[in-house]
Amino acid sequence: MKKHQSETREEDVVEASAEAGPETAEKEEQETLEKLTQAVEQQTKAAAEANEKYLRTYADFENYRKRMQRDLAEFRKYANEQLVLELLSVVDHLGLALKHASESGEANEGLRQGVEMVYKQFRDILEKSGVKPFKAEGECFNPSKHDAVMQVPTTEVPENTVVQVLQDGYWYYDKVLRHAKVGVAKRPAGAPVGPEEENAACDPEN
Repeated sequence: MKKHQSETREEDVVEASAEAGPETAEKEEQETLEKLTQAVEQQTKAAAEANEKYLRTYADFENYRKRMQRDLAEFRKYANEQLVLELLSVVDHLGLALKHASESGEANEGLRQGVEMVYKQFRDILEKSGVKPFKAEGECFNPSKHDAVMQVPTTEVPENTVVQVLQDGYWYYDKVLRHAKVGVAKRPAGAPVGPEEENAACDPEN
């Protein structure tokens, strides 16, 4: 009797397992698929974040590299600034010597020609190095280019006009290497102002 009951229970369990088997297997497959999907999504997200981080790092590196190249090019461009600035004093002295030689007449014609040759060579070398003089006389006084060392009372030109250049100013490529030392027009006290002069007045900031 007991043996019969035991066999009946085992058969019931086997039947129950057989009946529940396909549903359990399908559920397990679904859970496994969901876990795999989540894992793939996490890995995809991690890969996207890593790629974005790489792109940001690469962009930062490229910006740094370009900035270093610009800084290096800027350094090379203006590396001789102090040297050419000191050479301008030599050019100034040669210019004065040339002026005095010209004023002394034919007696010093050979000296004048020699000084003129050296003066021209210096100017050519400086120009090849990016150094060029800029015009000042007749322009409105500009503090970014001119250094006013004297005022000249006059009504012949608008006030703040450069009427005398005592020392030439020079560009070094696109920057002012040396300010021009100039004399600036100043209206004499009590001098009348004509309407045409009011309209032609110089603006010191331009």
